[in-house]
Amino acid sequence: MDCTELAWALAEAGTREEMVRKTLRLLEEKGIIRCGEAYWVGEDLRLFQLQACRAACPLVDCSRHLAEAAATTGGPVEKDTLLALPVAPPGGKPLVVLVLSLEAGMRPPEALGALLLLALKRSGLGQAARLLRAQEEERRRVGRELHDGVGSLLTAALLTLKVAERHPARLPEARERVAEALEEVRRLSRELRLPLLDDLGLQEALQRYLEEYRKSGLKVEARLEVPPLPKEKEVALFRVVQEALTNAMRHARAQRVRVALWTKGDRLFGLVEDDGVGFDPEKTPPSVGLLGMHERVQGLGGSLHLHSAPGKGTRVEFGVPL
Repeated sequence: MDCTELAWALAEAGTREEMVRKTLRLLEEKGIIRCGEAYWVGEDLRLFQLQACRAACPLVDCSRHLAEAAATTGGPVEKDTLLALPVAPPGGKPLVVLVLSLEAGMRPPEALGALLLLALKRSGLGQAARLLRAQEEERRRVGRELHDGVGSLLTAALLTLKVAERHPARLPEARERVAEALEEVRRLSRELRLPLLDDLGLQEALQRYLEEYRKSGLKVEARLEVPPLPKEKEVALFRVVQEALTNAMRHARAQRVRVALWTKGDRLFGLVEDDGVGFDPEKTPPSVGLLGMHERVQGLGGSLHLHSAPGKGTRVEFGVPL
């Protein structure tokens, strides 16, 4: 692996979270790791970044133990194909511990720790900057919703009204288009506020949200085991499940969907799987909604995977640190 590419990736990152995410993602893309995790070393170890991690990952059961050993000794700790790599200044306490599941016969570049250490030391963005970035991402999402949803409905209503000017018999159809646009605005307003989430928490809010899909005729199988979480994390996870369900109904024309959220160790895993028409991810450009799902999961320190094929439905999996 050429460390120049890693150096450029780290130079473009702003926060420590982004630096570690880019490092782990590049190691995965280069075929060096199957998956990886990162712990921040403070008063205790805090898992804060996952890359390509799934519930069946071999890291899940022993990652923390390996990270604790590496943080205590200040040196690498290995177990089979797993490697805990502390990132520390010379003679100092580790700042971060990477726990990597290595591909057979592969090793991370020797300069990895030094490059990441330099990047972490120059990181100056704090909580305020991260908050501003999150707000900007939310504004972009709302803009996409308005453009793709309300905008297209209003355009259709306008075209129908123009036709109705010449053919009055089309006036009821025009009224129907305007009513659809109005309902879309109301839906967007409700979703922006998420009153159920404020009042009930993520698990109960999702249960009630799924009931609405059941009433529409969709067969929904749900297994939700969600601990209390910070409100911003609940909102992001709700949006991810919401987008996956919207895709299943609008685009996949699914009849059945399975939704699951559960915890394992320091992680929360999620799954949304449908029996819809599916698609070829290699030939289909990523939609705005899918990009938004990736952004939200990455913003929580996790990673998201999409599996689909024509005629075989779609499966969305994700994992985030607790």
